[in-house]
Amino acid sequence: MKRAVLMPLVIFAVLTLLISCYSLLESAVEGAVAKETEEAVTGSGSESGQAEAVAPASGAQAGTAHAIAGTWINPEYNNEGRSARLVYTLNADGSYAYLAFDRIEGGQVYEGTVKYLKTWVDEEGRSCGHCTVTLGGMSWDTLDRIAADGSTLEVQSGVGKINPKGPRYSIYYRP
Repeated sequence: MKRAVLMPLVIFAVLTLLISCYSLLESAVEGAVAKETEEAVTGSGSESGQAEAVAPASGAQAGTAHAIAGTWINPEYNNEGRSARLVYTLNADGSYAYLAFDRIEGGQVYEGTVKYLKTWVDEEGRSCGHCTVTLGGMSWDTLDRIAADGSTLEVQSGVGKINPKGPRYSIYYRP
C-alpha cells in the first residue's frame, strides 16, 4: 500500500525536477544568445584575429546604404527545408518587406518584415547588417553580409558573428 502511494509521488517529484532543469537550461540559452547578440551590436567580447561580421571595423563606414533589396536565390536549397528564394522590398519607413519561398519557382511563401538596427561596410568592402526579422508572429535577430561586388548574400540568425560552418547559416546569389 505504501509503495502504491509512494511511487507516484517519486515520479511526480522527478518530473517536477526535470521541468525545472529544462526551464533553467532554456533561460541560460536565451541569456547566452542575448549576450552574444549584444556583444555583436556593441563590438565587445570579440576574440582578436577573427573577422567579425557584427561590428564595424576601424575605418569601416557605419550607417551606409545596405543593398539587400531585390531577389536572392540558392538552387541547392530548392525544396530542401530552407528558403530557396528571398525577395526584399524597401518600405517607406526604411524597413523591408520580406518574402521567402521554399522553391525558386514559388511554392510555399513566408511573408515578414526586416528592420535594420545597424548597417556598415567592413574592411573588405562588404555591406553588413544587424536586423530583426519578424515572420509569422515571431521575431529574431539576424546578421547578413553582402559581397563587395553585390553578388552574394550570407545570412545567419541568433549568432554574434557570421560563420559559414555554424548553425542557421545560409548563402544566396543574385539571379
